[in-house]
Amino acid sequence: MQRESTFIVISLYVVQALLALIIILILRRFYKEYQNKYFEYWSWSWLAMIVNMLGSGLALRNVFVYPAEHPFRLAVSIITIAAGITQVVWLYAGSYELSLRKRLNQRIIIILSILSVPIAFILVFSYLKIPEAVNQRIFFRVGIKALFSAIAFIASSILIVRLWKIGIGVKFIAIAFLLYGLEQLNYFISSVEFFTNINSPVNFPYYLGIYDLFFHSMMGMGMIISMLEFERYGLKKANKELDTFLYHSSHDLRAPLTTISGIISAIKTTKDESTIKEFLDAAEARIAQADNVIRDIITLRRGQKTDVEIREIDLKKEIQQQFDLLLAPNSKAPILSISEIGSSKIHNDPIRLHTVLINIISNAIKYHDYSKKHPSIDISLCQIEGGVKLKIEDNGPGIDKKHLSKIFDMFYRANQSSTGTGLGLYLVKDALDKMKGSIKVTSEKGIGTTFDIFIRDLA
Repeated sequence: MQRESTFIVISLYVVQALLALIIILILRRFYKEYQNKYFEYWSWSWLAMIVNMLGSGLALRNVFVYPAEHPFRLAVSIITIAAGITQVVWLYAGSYELSLRKRLNQRIIIILSILSVPIAFILVFSYLKIPEAVNQRIFFRVGIKALFSAIAFIASSILIVRLWKIGIGVKFIAIAFLLYGLEQLNYFISSVEFFTNINSPVNFPYYLGIYDLFFHSMMGMGMIISMLEFERYGLKKANKELDTFLYHSSHDLRAPLTTISGIISAIKTTKDESTIKEFLDAAEARIAQADNVIRDIITLRRGQKTDVEIREIDLKKEIQQQFDLLLAPNSKAPILSISEIGSSKIHNDPIRLHTVLINIISNAIKYHDYSKKHPSIDISLCQIEGGVKLKIEDNGPGIDKKHLSKIFDMFYRANQSSTGTGLGLYLVKDALDKMKGSIKVTSEKGIGTTFDIFIRDLA
């Protein structure tokens, strides 16, 4: 490679590193504001890219300055390759978090990042003792790293495509990931040709540095635009939920008030004490109904406005307390059994956890099947990586499959005869989102319902 062209290539590396630095600052700002983990993962990926770009430029310069076995040249090559592998690990982790709304195992991400160093050692020292094996060294140092990048970028593009409809920013990211992945695949194919001395029937230029800069610019622009799009998407969702909330809450508050007004009118026209008592009992029930709506509204608003407050919680103890509290006025209730694998102690928000438990357990008590000989609620706690898996299983009437996809929607009632507000499971899902947890439900009509809940340890 001529020294003039080498200078151009190194300049492109430096420009890409500066671009990455700007994008990191923007991503970190958004992460600090919204705590979306994919912003953090992507910022680490861009940081690794800075090391990769600067290292690549320095490695290219070293070709003209130091012999192949010089320690400084080898060290730069090892750091550059390790940074390139680390870059794609964090890139895929961020794409996975964004697309699927769940995280890769943190330990796996860290292990893969650490393994990048010994992998880089192996790639750098391959064919090092054979001076004439230049093409073989290109294959191991450039080709293999390019293959890792190609796989990660193409896989990330496939994940991001799931969000295609959100806006132009996501489209930029998906397209740029795909094109850059294909370009890296071209680098790998070219290095294979060098290694095997076999010419491909289709000739692509080996170095496409200007395209690297273009694709990285496209990625960065797409990420910045997508931040605004996700914010807009969140606002549209919030506005839709607000419309639903205003409509249903006003209806749910007016209905008992209208009934109470009718009861008062009826009381005025009768002097029969037993009839008056029936009317008063009915009015009391309607007042309780309105109070439930108001309490759920307060819970919802408090959950949206307050920050997560992390404390140590004994889940087993908390579950038993909530069950006993709900059981007190109800002599007919399912049998509760709690099993525990590992520690049930966790660090998270006790107020939001209370919202989760009281709604799930109260539903299991309220809707259990009286016709069954042994109505039960079986709760298992299992300590796993990153938190505790909580399974709440009942043998109640179950939920029809057609309702399962909607039960966490605001004001949705799977059972039209339900006396609840329709906010309970929505509050559960909202609380778990704030707690960085998750919930899944499976149910079979006439058999029972199972909630699988993951509560993250935020210590």
